[in-house]
Amino acid sequence: MKLHWLVALMLLGLAPSTLSARWITDKVIFECKEAGNVEFSHYQHLESLGNNCPSCHNEIFQIVTSKNPDFTMKDMEKGKSCGACHDGKKAFTVSDTCDACHKM
Repeated sequence: MKLHWLVALMLLGLAPSTLSARWITDKVIFECKEAGNVEFSHYQHLESLGNNCPSCHNEIFQIVTSKNPDFTMKDMEKGKSCGACHDGKKAFTVSDTCDACHKM
């Protein structure tokens, strides 16, 4: 009986990290006329970052998207916005993998 309670408590402890981010919109579309729109997946990034929203919010991106400035590929190559992680070390680089993000 004690084992059942222990397992239940462990599962409850894991639940917030697994479920807490599911209220957000998964897909965010960044419009880009020149290279094709970018479809960003929150869930994919949360999975790779261990459900760690503060990895990006609010230091790199504001939660309220209208508060984010427009950003360019030059900005990203300087380590801003997506380029903060997509630098070729933490994640694939933004410089030479256009089709990884941009959908034509």
